[in-house]
Amino acid sequence: MSDSATKEKSRRDREPWIIRTYAGFGDARQANARFHQNLKAGQRGLSIAFDLPTQNGYDPDAPVARGEVGKAGVSICHWRDMEELFQGIPLGEINTSMTINATAPFLLALYLVVAEKHGVPWTDLRGTTQNDLMKEYVARGTSIFQPEISFRLSTELIRFAVERVPNWNPINCCGYHYMESGAGPAEEIGFAFGNAMLILDELRGKLSAAAFEQTVRRISFFINSGIELVPEICKVRAYFKLWRELCKSEYGIDDVAFRAGCQVRSLSLTEQQPEVNIIRIAYEALPVTISASARVNALQLPGFREALSLPDAAEQTLSLRTQQVLMHETGISRYGDIFEGSKVIEKLTDETAARAREIAMNLRGAGYTRALELVGAELTRLLADRQRKIESGEIVQVGVNAFLGEIGLTAAPALADDHGAQQAAERERIQALGRWRAQRDNAAVARARETLARAAAEGGSLMDPTLELARAGGTVGEWTESLERVSRGRYTPPILDARAAVPHGAIKANGHRLKIALGKAGLDGHINAVKLLARACMEAGMEVVLAGFKQTPARLVETALQEDADVLAISSLAGAHMTIAHDTMELLKQRGAADVRVVMGGIIPEADRKQLLASGVRAVFTPKDSNLAEIVGQIAALGARDRL
Repeated sequence: MSDSATKEKSRRDREPWIIRTYAGFGDARQANARFHQNLKAGQRGLSIAFDLPTQNGYDPDAPVARGEVGKAGVSICHWRDMEELFQGIPLGEINTSMTINATAPFLLALYLVVAEKHGVPWTDLRGTTQNDLMKEYVARGTSIFQPEISFRLSTELIRFAVERVPNWNPINCCGYHYMESGAGPAEEIGFAFGNAMLILDELRGKLSAAAFEQTVRRISFFINSGIELVPEICKVRAYFKLWRELCKSEYGIDDVAFRAGCQVRSLSLTEQQPEVNIIRIAYEALPVTISASARVNALQLPGFREALSLPDAAEQTLSLRTQQVLMHETGISRYGDIFEGSKVIEKLTDETAARAREIAMNLRGAGYTRALELVGAELTRLLADRQRKIESGEIVQVGVNAFLGEIGLTAAPALADDHGAQQAAERERIQALGRWRAQRDNAAVARARETLARAAAEGGSLMDPTLELARAGGTVGEWTESLERVSRGRYTPPILDARAAVPHGAIKANGHRLKIALGKAGLDGHINAVKLLARACMEAGMEVVLAGFKQTPARLVETALQEDADVLAISSLAGAHMTIAHDTMELLKQRGAADVRVVMGGIIPEADRKQLLASGVRAVFTPKDSNLAEIVGQIAALGARDRL
């Protein structure tokens, strides 16, 4: 063995999982600087956060992208952006995870084109495209196309990667987002494995036996790790146990390793007493690392002030240090499986695995589109049940419903948002995109777009024309628009089945039943809070108009006026709340409807709350406002006042 190989083996023996930090902001140059900073601090792999326009298939100059370019991730449009993102980082040596789903085929194509330009063989590339659309439809909300074409794009990317980028993980089936949306351990596993089997069933007849076996072995997962230590330890062990069993019983493939990355549970992190989140994050890292026979391949930890703002560089460094202490100081990797033979652990593991198998088989039997409906309805029920338990005290959350009062060890995060600077950066991205379009071969781009649209319409391969468009200098927005033209446009899944909530009476406003228009502005698609609030308002007796998500302020205002709503409730999580509020209030004023009461909720810093209230927003709710009954009461009081 060579000296370098010996050193690499020694390092891997010391570091039994890949330490990652989920990072990306601004433009490619800014994100590249953060990547280098994190790698210097000890991070071994990259986990890319793309901004919401990129995730949703929009270029920076799209009207709906206003206020969100480079906010919650890095803005990437074309291959030159991707090249700048990895400046000075050897693609053939780094392990790159891309949290990208609906636009995953195009973003992978950009990565492959950059590798080509730098002479890196595709066979040397290691990393993951998340490429899991099921959880986008039911939990996270960055789906774009109808379920049928999304399923086709996802499976085609997998087939392409297995055949031509063999060391790449072409899908990361996510259990993580189900737990964030209320699922328990068995549901998290069952939904993730049901999705994986639906995908494998689709691919089985399209690949040779050898290629299909390779596909099964390359399926990876992204899981959650919560604060309930024993159930979570058993959940991780059930993941490992059940996947091996399913691959053997359903596909005849033996000794398949369960391969997974993990982030700990963001839903458990609180705005109240944020210092306690440091402890929560450390505890939540234990279940996925403590079992030698059930240890994830990669782990990323959030910033402890996630309920207040996006993490800054110091919070990301603290997340790295938390993992480094766990890995190097606790000595957990020196021992074998410390839970083997434990009656408590093995019993609960078996029970969790059995229930998860039942759930997965039910989804598999339902088919992809019907499975989306089943998972969405069950998550709504589970999320509402969890909220009820928190409000009743059955689930104890320190700082929320017990042991109250701020600690005061850390200052509130400095405002990350200079709104003027954000607007200037957005203008620069739009101008840079204009320069890019002016200098490229637009005829080649047009030909590539036509080839892609024809392939989509006629059932041809989509990855090859996607690569052609990427090489020609096409953008993520152009790729998306090309597919939209032949796939019935953009698809918006329903937020909530109104039948799930039973009203207990009626709240009146000026002699009529109080009506609230409720939706999400901007491109963030997380709808848990919206679902909970909509259900609570319905149960309280309000008439609820679900205005959809990923809406422009103009569309939300139009819905409120068409429905003659008393209250317009807007949720925004991605940091564009000031832009959204400004545009909403201006539109209402222009339409002579200043009497419509606007309330907002989301990750909103305290200083911004004050500015929003000064601008005419009647109430602002943040994660600290966790009691739904109190929120509904405030909305009812606002709506019941005489309109001006």
